[in-house]
Amino acid sequence: MLRADRAFALLVLLALVAGAILLALFATLLPRAEQLLRRGAEDASDLVAILLLALATVGISLGFGSLFHQLNATLRLIRKLLSHQVPIPRRVLGAARGLGIADRLDVVDDPRPFSFCYWFIRPRICLSTTLVRRLDAKELRAVLLHERYHLLHRDPLRLVIARYFAAGLYVVPVVDDLVGHFALEKELAADQDAVAALGEVRPLAAALYKLLPDADDVSLGLLVPVGSLSVTAARIDQLVEGRAVPLTIPLTSVALSFGALVAASILVAVDHQRALIGELAPISAVPGLLVAPASLLFLAAISGGLHQLRLVVHR
Repeated sequence: MLRADRAFALLVLLALVAGAILLALFATLLPRAEQLLRRGAEDASDLVAILLLALATVGISLGFGSLFHQLNATLRLIRKLLSHQVPIPRRVLGAARGLGIADRLDVVDDPRPFSFCYWFIRPRICLSTTLVRRLDAKELRAVLLHERYHLLHRDPLRLVIARYFAAGLYVVPVVDDLVGHFALEKELAADQDAVAALGEVRPLAAALYKLLPDADDVSLGLLVPVGSLSVTAARIDQLVEGRAVPLTIPLTSVALSFGALVAASILVAVDHQRALIGELAPISAVPGLLVAPASLLFLAAISGGLHQLRLVVHR
């Protein structure tokens, strides 16, 4: 089990290490760009450099393009929802009494039951009128306590930072896996905070149960900069049975990430030996020293690029 704060710390540490390695590789290859533009490719190492630079450029553009697309879609949706804002009902103000969030609540007229925390520096909580009508006073307070946790911890900002790392480090899929685990752990931590404040599980469990029939219809397309109240098997298992959520990362993701970073490190080391820039005899003598690491990077880049493309198409 890897709790949210530890998952975020591990994510940031891995992102910094991986970023340093990949930036070193990019800095190694960049000086060759001018040479390649001037004289073209002359040998196998030039072709490898061209492919790596092309993959880096396309991949980084795709990763950050995906992130921008997600942010833009989310912000447009939030503006659309807030255009249907209504005065805060007395029931909501009553449920929020003593929580210190009354001035940071928005209620919008919408047929779907939802709640989410949004914005970065000074987050706010948004509820739909349907959610308010569907829940009783205790259940509504449980939902507000859950969202207050996200608000106090500035989770929308943490999530967008995490997704920024995942987009930029698209060749290290473990980062994206850690982002998913971190997001789930934040939901579980918010649940625990609500249960601890209420002293009982029933109100929050009942609220989730009432949302269950609409679980497939209220994702709203909300992406990075929000924390939304969603119903998942992991949340129900924790509330009802107290089960912890283990960190599960596919072996293929671990292998691709490790292979990509090792490959990048080897290519940087080879350059320091003047093999990529200058005399090419060592590479000719041991072609696997260049071909094998480059192949690993190609595989990781293609896998990560396809994932980012799926994000854009899916949304």
